[in-house]
Amino acid sequence: MEVLYDYPRLEEKLIIEKLKASNCEVILTNINNKPLPLGEKVADVSLVRSVSMYKALYAAAVRESGGGIAVNSSYTISICGDKILTLSKIKNAGLNVPKSIIAMDVESAQTAYRALKKPFVDKPPIGSWGRLVSLVTDTVSWRSLLEHRQMLPSQQLKIHIMQDYIEVNNRDIRVIVVGGEVLGAMYRVSVGDEWRTNIALGGKPVQRRLDPVIEEVTLKAAESVKGDFISVDILEDSMGTLYVNEVNGVPEFKGFMEATGIDVASELVKFLIEVSKR
Repeated sequence: MEVLYDYPRLEEKLIIEKLKASNCEVILTNINNKPLPLGEKVADVSLVRSVSMYKALYAAAVRESGGGIAVNSSYTISICGDKILTLSKIKNAGLNVPKSIIAMDVESAQTAYRALKKPFVDKPPIGSWGRLVSLVTDTVSWRSLLEHRQMLPSQQLKIHIMQDYIEVNNRDIRVIVVGGEVLGAMYRVSVGDEWRTNIALGGKPVQRRLDPVIEEVTLKAAESVKGDFISVDILEDSMGTLYVNEVNGVPEFKGFMEATGIDVASELVKFLIEVSKR
C-alpha cells in the first residue's frame, strides 16, 4: 500500500498509523522530493493525499499509468478539483445546486451581475479553504472584485462562478463517504462576522444527525464524480431544501472526527485493504 503526499498533516499521520496497525506494508512517497516515473507501479493501491490539487491529480495519473489503483482516481480528483466540472456532474445527476451562472470574462460577468439578485456568491473554479470566495453586496465591492480577479495570472482565476446566496443560518453540512458508505455528517458553523464556514477560516465543527435524505443526496453526489473517498458540502435553507455545493476529492477530516467521534482513518484503511484484495 502506497501513500502519496506532499505535506503530512494529522490526517496522513493517522492513516499511516492505521495502515501499519493493520499489518500492511506501507510505502511512503513524498512527491515533493521523489520523482514519479511514468508507468511505474510500486503498489497495487496508491492513496493520494497531496494538499495541492494538481500534484494529487498528476500523482494519481502517473500511478494509473503503471496499472495501479489510485484512491481517488485521477478522474475523480480532476472533477472535484474544478468547481464548474463538479457542479456540472452534480446537476446532471439530478441534484439541487445553487442557481449558478458561469462568466468567462468581464463583459459576461457584468451582464450576469445585472441579472442576479444581491447579495450573491462569486468564486473562481479552482481553490480551497474558502479562498477567493466572495459575497457580493453592491456595485462598489463588485467592481473591486472584478479588477482584482483580472489582475491574477491564472486564466482559471479570471473565470467567475456566480451563484445565488443561500441563507443557511451560518452553517453548512459536511458529509464523508468511504467506498460507497456514508460515515456521518457534521455542521460547519461560521464564527463571528465571517460568513464562510470553512474550518480553515475558523468554522466550528458540530455533529449533525445523519438522516436518510442527507445520505441519499450524498451518495448520489459521490456517484456523480465516481468518488471512493470524498466529502460533500451541502447547504440547507430555512425551508429544509438541500443544495449540493462542493465535493472534495482529497478530503480533510480532522474537524469531522472532532465533531462526530468517527475514526475516519480506520474506515478508510478497511476500504483500502478491501480494494487491494479485489
